[in-house]
Amino acid sequence: MLLKAKIKMDISDADIIAKALKPDDLEWAKSSFEMVEKSGEKIKVLIIEVKTKKIGAMINAVDDFLINIKTALSVLNAVEQSSKSFQ
Repeated sequence: MLLKAKIKMDISDADIIAKALKPDDLEWAKSSFEMVEKSGEKIKVLIIEVKTKKIGAMINAVDDFLINIKTALSVLNAVEQSSKSFQ
């Protein structure tokens, strides 16, 4: 049985985070982003897709992606705050 997970997250910096995650992509676990229309407005959506036959691999891959996304968001927030203090 093939297990599949697809997580979509509305994140303003989805393109930057997807690029940061790209080196860790595997054939069965990938990240990307797309522009979608929501309420008449274009937004960036980060997409995580995992396909595997092993539940443990699924859990580990999703966990790794989420931890890396959390870290990337923290870094982007720190950069944004730092740039504001220099203005």
